[in-house]
Amino acid sequence: MKRYSLRASALIFLTILACNLKAQVKSNHCTDYHVHLQDSATVQLGFRMLKAFHQKATRTDSLCFDADTIINRLNRAKFYSAWIISNAYWFGSPLTPVQNEYKKVKHQNDWIASQAARYPGRLKAFMSINPLKPYAIKEIERCAVTKQFTGIKLHFANSKVNLFDKAQVKQIQKVFAIANKYKLLLLVHFRSAEKWDGEANTNILLKQLMPFAKNTKVVIAHMAGWGGYDRQTGKALSLIASYLHSDNKAHRNLFLDISAVFPIGSNDQKPTQNKSAQQLLGAFKQRVKSIGADHIVFGTDWPLIDIDPYIELLRKNLGEKTTQQILDTRVVSN
Repeated sequence: MKRYSLRASALIFLTILACNLKAQVKSNHCTDYHVHLQDSATVQLGFRMLKAFHQKATRTDSLCFDADTIINRLNRAKFYSAWIISNAYWFGSPLTPVQNEYKKVKHQNDWIASQAARYPGRLKAFMSINPLKPYAIKEIERCAVTKQFTGIKLHFANSKVNLFDKAQVKQIQKVFAIANKYKLLLLVHFRSAEKWDGEANTNILLKQLMPFAKNTKVVIAHMAGWGGYDRQTGKALSLIASYLHSDNKAHRNLFLDISAVFPIGSNDQKPTQNKSAQQLLGAFKQRVKSIGADHIVFGTDWPLIDIDPYIELLRKNLGEKTTQQILDTRVVSN
């Protein structure tokens, strides 16, 4: 009877221990560097955007995602942290004008800060703005002085940025400079249109914008594209690779995230055309090699895809070694 009691006690102890271990988050530095949250206002505006682009809404488009949602998915994947992005730039987009625009922009930025504050250290808040708006600098400074934000998200496509407009370039230089002043990281959706000159736009980025961010880091989303991979994105990456391997130490502050690249496809050829997709994949792998995985960070563009399925796509297409190197790459504030 005594032996039975001891065995039973041991079994209970092990069961409790197992439950506790399951509930704990493993100590891990892995980060999802590209995550979107959605409150009810974002959901409503999102439906307007989909309608403007003649796209059908999915179930995901109707759901709200807060800090708890993100922490739960990080825990499932045994990731430690995530960059969570404000949707304020949506409310400043010329694609879907809103009333009381700046008030709503501030609300979105404040909301993302409040979500990050619920899990200090694990969630990093990124405010966002349309960089062309007259309130852009004011809003960055308002957010910066709170010290609640790690960085700024810029979305050149959603904000209708044209880098061949000199006045717009000067305005974005001011945005880069104020980010540099407060050492806010910059996460930039760089590609601005389907018909887009990868070489010309990237030259402007590297020569006219990056010099204004010498004391902070810049992460270019989606490997300089806007999802998938095509020849113009390849041209952009070729210039970025040369830039990264130049002698200037400031160039080490430029990174790319690999979110939304897979499955590989192109704008002018359907991904279902296997020959084309394989050629593009081969070209993309060469770009990754020339850039170096130490300048590429992991991101999912959640809720587009979750962490584990996207890691599997990376492993399948880039191999285990390169995928692990990307997962190990970190970007932190100066």
